Amino acid sequence: MGRPQGPRRLNMITVRSPGRVNIIGEHTDYALGYVMPMAIQLGTTFTAEPSLDERTCIFSEAMKEELCFGDELVREGRWIDYVKGVYYAIRSRGLRYMHVSGRLSGDLPMSSGLSSSASLEMAIAVAQNELARLGLSRLELARLGVTAENEFLGIPSGILDQFAAVMGKEGKAVFTDTETLNYEYVPIPEDVEFLVFHTGIRRAVAGTEYSERVKVVKSALRALGVSSSKYVREEQLSRLDELQRKRLGYVIRENSRVLAVRDALRSGDVVTTGRILTEAHWDLARNYEVSVPELDFFVEFATSHGAYGARLTGAGFGGAAIALVDRGKGEQLGREAEEEYVRRFPHRPQHWVVTPAEGARVIDVRP
Repeated sequence: MGRPQGPRRLNMITVRSPGRVNIIGEHTDYALGYVMPMAIQLGTTFTAEPSLDERTCIFSEAMKEELCFGDELVREGRWIDYVKGVYYAIRSRGLRYMHVSGRLSGDLPMSSGLSSSASLEMAIAVAQNELARLGLSRLELARLGVTAENEFLGIPSGILDQFAAVMGKEGKAVFTDTETLNYEYVPIPEDVEFLVFHTGIRRAVAGTEYSERVKVVKSALRALGVSSSKYVREEQLSRLDELQRKRLGYVIRENSRVLAVRDALRSGDVVTTGRILTEAHWDLARNYEVSVPELDFFVEFATSHGAYGARLTGAGFGGAAIALVDRGKGEQLGREAEEEYVRRFPHRPQHWVVTPAEGARVIDVRP
C-alpha cells in the first residue's frame, strides 16, 4: 500500500473522536432494532502525519508504548489491533490507506462501557479519510469500524457505537433505526444532565458472554423468519425455546422503550424518561442477565437519592451505568455513590458528568 501523492502529503492533522453513552436501546443494534445514544465530551485525540516509510507507528499515552506495523495486518491481541482493523476495512473496500506516525491521547477511560474502542476506531478512520483522501461519508466511516470489529477482531457487534461516535451532535441524542440507519436528532432538555458511574470493573466484549447473547438473539430471529427485532410481536415468542423467548423478549420490549423515551424527551418529560431507564435496567438484569451487583447497587442508590432514573450503559458485565439527574446535581450524587460503593465493593469507582457532544472530526490541520 503506497501513500497517495499530492501537495497535502506533509499535513499533520488532529482528530477528536468522542465516546458515547447509550441512553436507551441496549443489545438491540445487532438485532436491527432501535437505539438512542449520544456522543459525549470525553473522547480520544489522535494526531497523525504521513509516515516516512511503509509502516504505521502509533504511541499510546494511556498504554505508554509505541507499536508499529506494516502491510501485513495480523492480530496481536493488543490495542493496536483496532488500528489494524480499520486499515483492514479500508483495504477490503479496495481503497488505499496511508501509513502514518501518530499519537493517541484523550480523557476517555478504556473498558468502561463508554465505547473507547469505537472512539479509537473512528479517530483512525477520520484521520485516514483526511490524509488518504478516501472520500467516505460519515455513515461509511461508521461501517469501517463495524467491519474492523466483525471481520478482523472477531467481535459480533452492531453499528451503535461507531454511528454514535461519528454522528453525534452537541445538545442532542441520536435516535437510530439500525436496520435502515435512518436517524433523527432528539434534544436533551437543558435542565438535566447525565451522571456516568464507572464500577471499576473493566470489561472486554470479546471475552465475555456478549457473543452468546448475539448468537441466541440471531437464532431466535431466524427461527421466526425475520431479519429485524422490530417485526417481532410478543405473541410470536411462544414459537421459540425458553432461552430465546427470554432474550428476544427483552429486545422487543427495549425497542418499545426507545420509542417511548424518544417521545418523552421530545416533550421534555424527564420523569417518564427516568422511569423507563430504570425499567430497562431491571429487564437487562433479570432477562438479559448482563448486569452485576455493582451496577445494580448504583441504580438502586441513584434512584433513591434523587435521580429520575438509572441503568447500565454499554454491554454490561461491568463497566458503567448512567443516571438522569437535575442539572448541577450529578457531581454530588457521584461523590456520594462512590463513598458508599467503596464500603461494599473492592473496586475503585470513578464518575463523570457528561454532555452531548459533536461527532468525530478533524480539529486541526498543519502543514
